[in-house]
This record gives sequence, C-alpha cells and structure tokens, in this order.
Amino acid sequence: MKKVFIFIIFLIISCVLTQERFYDRRYDYYDIDQFVENPRLLKKYLDCFLDRGPCTPVGRVFRAVLPEIVRTACSKCSPSQKRFARRTFDAFRRYVPESHMELKKKLDPQNKYFTTFETVLSRS
Repeated sequence: MKKVFIFIIFLIISCVLTQERFYDRRYDYYDIDQFVENPRLLKKYLDCFLDRGPCTPVGRVFRAVLPEIVRTACSKCSPSQKRFARRTFDAFRRYVPESHMELKKKLDPQNKYFTTFETVLSRS
C-alpha cells in the first residue's frame, strides 16, 4: 500500500513538472505566415502589447507571458514557440521599428535580457 501511495505521489509530481516545462501549446499552430506578413495586424498586436489599444483573446495571452519570455530567454518555449517568437519579433523590427523599440524598452527597461533573448531565438 505504501509503495502504491509513493508511486501515485511521484506521478502527480511528474505531471505537474511536465506541465510547467512549456507554455500553453494551444497556439503552436497559429498561422504565423498570415500574422508576420500583415503589417496592419502586427501594429494591432503591438498596440495591445504596449497598452495603446484593445487586445484580442490571443493578444491578452501573449501580452501576459511576454515579460517572462524575454526575461528567461524563452526557456519554457517549445521549439515551435521559439520559431514563432523569432519570426514575430523579426516582423516587428522590419515593419514597425519604432513600436518594436518601445516594446523592447517596456519588456526590458534596463536592457539586461533582450540581447540574450534574441540570441536564443536566432538559433531556433
């Protein structure tokens, strides 16, 4: 009986730790091409992230995790989430550079994390 109890506790702990390994994967299949090739849509999301405009439900989710993603260099990102982040930030830089710089300052005001974040993304 004691062994069964220990085994169940081990399973519960394993499940909890596994869930914390990556961010929610429900957006892993978001149409990144449509997003990064649409400057108008990029601007809408940047306005959301910068608290200058309304957010879609997806935008609210991304806005909530962006500070941690930058601070931890996307350590809890799956490989597809890292590619998504790289392509998104590349598009922000290309199509809306002024807002990209504002977002960079908002997410990393002391400029301690962003370089590492971009380096990690460039390898994805």
